[in-house]
Order: sequence, then structure tokens, then C-alpha cells
Amino acid sequence: MTPYGAVATIFAIAGTSFGTWASRIPTFSNQLDLEPAQLGTILSVLALASIASFPLAGRAMDLYGPARVSKYLTWSTLASLTLTSLAPTSWFLTFSVAILGASIGALDVAMNGWGAEVERRGVKLIMSSLHAYWSLFVGIGGLVGLTAIKLGFSIEQHFLLVVLTMSGFAGLTSRVGWTGSIVKDSTPAFALPPQSLWLVGFLMFCAALTEGAIADWAAIFLHERLNLTEAMAVSGFVTFNLAMFLGRMLADDLVEQFGAIRVCWFGGLLATLGLSIVLFISSLDFVLIGFLLLGFGLSPVFPLGCARAANDPFVTPGQGLAGVATLGYGGIMLGPAIIGFVTQQSEIFFGFSLLLLCTLYQVAFSSCLKR
Repeated sequence: MTPYGAVATIFAIAGTSFGTWASRIPTFSNQLDLEPAQLGTILSVLALASIASFPLAGRAMDLYGPARVSKYLTWSTLASLTLTSLAPTSWFLTFSVAILGASIGALDVAMNGWGAEVERRGVKLIMSSLHAYWSLFVGIGGLVGLTAIKLGFSIEQHFLLVVLTMSGFAGLTSRVGWTGSIVKDSTPAFALPPQSLWLVGFLMFCAALTEGAIADWAAIFLHERLNLTEAMAVSGFVTFNLAMFLGRMLADDLVEQFGAIRVCWFGGLLATLGLSIVLFISSLDFVLIGFLLLGFGLSPVFPLGCARAANDPFVTPGQGLAGVATLGYGGIMLGPAIIGFVTQQSEIFFGFSLLLLCTLYQVAFSSCLKR
């Protein structure tokens, strides 16, 4: 397996893990009889654990290399997914989700650092395609979850099957050798992003908040708004992530042709249009088109932000990625919690409406990607 293949595989494992968890959130909610506020609290714990792990992961990848850290965190993510499936109570679920959030969050930082190193040593852009694999396998994780629901698999059976399958691929990546850059200088583990990366971080935050909200609440949104079955309601989430995959597979070539700023700006327009369709049209066919446009529009933002941060001239790759991840990946975890609290106070339509602010920010601040 080549280094690119190894990084892409780790992105795929991370995506599958997240998609597996997201696909069974309604099942966890029903089995444990969770109120919207309770579910929002559990998701906020996952968010806080993830955010806390970012600077530690950034420092670890500077000290030991992103490849080595990525390999260890892949196993940690699979183990925490198994633990989550065993949750018999809301308290146990909260504990296990905290471990899952920390593992996935730290892995996101480390694997982006490894991907940036592979890209720097190559001859073409690859970051968007790596994130494409993440999106594809989030969608596959959702499809497997849909199938597991239809077949009557318990959460334990479903998660164990996924973990055993992904463990085989994780074992292959562990054999791939890579000598990465190591920074032994004394740098703080906890550091805010430099001024040059603040707008980039908020751009990633908005895109990730929207992505996280769609992952965790799209099925519930469709179930309540269109009265769909639990299995059918997953279709919006799956459509969105397949669009993210296709958009990211195309993004590297588009960025080389038109530049990062133009691609991000046009994507913001598509995302705003798609989200408006989801909110204001009640036909399932049109709503799925809306999720498709939303996925295409958001697809280039995160990989472009990661590439910008990993190559910032004023900080190490670990600090740059950890800094923007504190904002960016925080969004993918905080988004579901915010939607949950707003839904508890009003209804899910108003929670989803907040996401329009995020897509409009993408339109307004795409220029921050200029290096």
C-alpha cells in the first residue's frame, strides 16, 4: 500500500466510524428515551471531548510525526466505537461518546497532517480527494446503518460488524512506513490560531457545523417534517454525503483551474440554494436535490482550510491544524448540540434555519483562503 493509499484508508475508517455512529442516533434516542435536550447534551459532550483533543493531537504529531499518531488513533477510534455500542443507560452513553469524540477529533487532526505531508512531497493536490473518501465512507456508514435497521440488527451487532471489518484495513495501514517531519522545539500544546488563520478557522467552523448538523439531525428533520419512516429518513443524510464525496473528488482539479477562493465562493452559493430548498419545499424529491446541492457546495471548504493551515509560514503544521481544528472540527461536533437545544425550545425547522448563516458566511469570506 502506498502512503497515499494508507492516508486515504484512514480517512475512510474515520468516515465510516462517524457515519456508523450518526446512522444510529435515532435508535439510541428511542431505546434510551432521550428528550431533545438530553440528546443535545450528549452530543455537546462529544463536541467538548473532541475540541479538547485537538491541541494535544497537534502537539503529538509535531513530536512523533503525523503518520505514527494517525495509526494509533485509528485503533483508539475503533475501540471507542465498540464501547459506545454497549451503552445501556444515558450516563454510560455520555461517557463512551466522550471517548469516541476525543478519538475521532484527534484522528482528524493527525490524518490531515499526514495528508498535507504526502501532498507536499507529491506533484498534485490531494487534500480534497482525501476528504472525499471521508465523505464517501460516512455515506457508506449511513447505508450500512440503514441496512442494519431494516434487517433488525441491534446496535451491538451492527457496530461490532463494522469494527471487525475496519480493523482489517487498519492493520494494513499500520504496515506502511513513512518518515515525516518532527518538530522538537518547545511549543505550547494549547495555542489559538494566529491572526492569519482566524477567518479560515471560522470558515471551517461554519462548514463543519452545517455538516455535523446534517449528519446528526437530517434523519430526524425528515422524519418529523415529512413523516417518513426511520429508514427512509436516512436518505437525506446519505444523499448529502454522496454529494460531498463527488464534490471533493472534483475539487482538486477545479482549484487548480479556478483557484481556491472562486471554488469556495461558488460553493457557498450552491449550499445556500440547497439549504433553502430543504427548508421551504416539502416534496421529498426536491428536498433530496437540496441536500445534493448543499453537499456539493460545502465539499471544498474543509480540505482547503486544512491545506491553508498546514502550510502557514508562521506556525508548525501541528499548531496550524490544531488551531483551525479547534474552530473547524468544533463546528461538526457543536452543530448537532446547537440544533438540539434550539429544537427543544421551538421546533427543528428553526434549528435548521440557523445553518443559513453558515452558508452565507462561506459566500462572504471565501477570500481568507488566499495564502
